[in-house]
Amino acid sequence: MTTSPSLARPEIQSQLISEALGSASVGFLVWDEHRSYIAANAAACEILGTTLEELLGQVGGHTIESPEAVEEALAAGFASGKARVQRSDGRAVEVFYVTFTTTTAGMPFMATVVAPLGQ
Repeated sequence: MTTSPSLARPEIQSQLISEALGSASVGFLVWDEHRSYIAANAAACEILGTTLEELLGQVGGHTIESPEAVEEALAAGFASGKARVQRSDGRAVEVFYVTFTTTTAGMPFMATVVAPLGQ
């Protein structure tokens, strides 16, 4: 099977990645240098028990019981592990996370992929 060369076009790849992240069952969050969330998919909102509108602009990292993981990720550019996340409804959920640095539109950001454990 061969794929169409048009799939390699940047605008097609951008759309495919965007749709894949938007419908993924794992949470995906992007946060800026001030640790404020600037983007999230529906799964991230579900895991954190919040809406996108409520999440955007919130400072990230405070929901993780071990904030040193955020510091590790910032220093090393990558961190992963398990953490307990405080949801907006007050419940805590254990998650697996991967946090890494990335560059978008020439600007540095952090991104986190998060998936609930034990479900």
